[in-house]
Amino acid sequence: MNVIMTLLEKEWLEHKVVTRVPLFLLFCGLVMLVLLSSNAGFQSNISYELSYNFDDWDSGPNFGEQLSHIIFFLSGMVSILLSTLYFPKTLRKERLEGSLMFWRSMPISDGTQHAIKLIFGLLIVPVICSILVISTDIIMWATSHFLNEKMPLFWEGGSMWYVLTHWLEFIFRMWAVGIALLPLAILAMAISQRINSPLLIMLLGFYVLKLLSSVIFGDAMLSQFFRLVMWLPINVLTEDSIYYAFTQFGTLNLCIYFLLGVVSLVISLRLSRTVA
Repeated sequence: MNVIMTLLEKEWLEHKVVTRVPLFLLFCGLVMLVLLSSNAGFQSNISYELSYNFDDWDSGPNFGEQLSHIIFFLSGMVSILLSTLYFPKTLRKERLEGSLMFWRSMPISDGTQHAIKLIFGLLIVPVICSILVISTDIIMWATSHFLNEKMPLFWEGGSMWYVLTHWLEFIFRMWAVGIALLPLAILAMAISQRINSPLLIMLLGFYVLKLLSSVIFGDAMLSQFFRLVMWLPINVLTEDSIYYAFTQFGTLNLCIYFLLGVVSLVISLRLSRTVA
């Protein structure tokens, strides 16, 4: 356990952008909230427009709840973006900086090293990004309970139980997104050990394969597969049911997709044993 925590701490120290970006966005959100709270006229106009446009506003979702859902989605997209940027450079960074041989001398297997990077990129990064979700919900809860007269925009704030369950929902939802990203993450790590720009190569490779499949085979099956792969993480994030998002992908497509991940893992493990 100590080895695992040490390796996870190493990843965090080497990739602090996964913490700085959410904190920067949180700071920007707090600044906007302060500016909003100081503009009473804007608050009154928003409240009036919402009440005027929706006669059944009391029976529908209020602005605070809608804002909470928006932050949920945006935080998920930030987490996906940070994970997407993390995997192509994590192994490559160690080779370029020369720290690969140091970690090679430690009693840590290549499989453990890959597992730590997958845990950090697919499980830890969403937990870090979840501070955006729980901070927003706590702020709206506190605003609705203590500053209701000064800021009527959040007049129906949720309870602390809602804050907790919404935060846990985000984490579990993003861990499901991590499953959807797993084969692509392994593929990016494998390519990054030989190529400096793995994301660019992956995108170009996808488009070239799509073009060749259309020209040679005369159908769009491969193009459809790549489109489903690209949209799978977004669908898992946005669909009401995670199970539905995966079933829409198709059982055969899922088998092929995760088989690609297994092959990429084998290749990545073999490449990690070489220094060049």
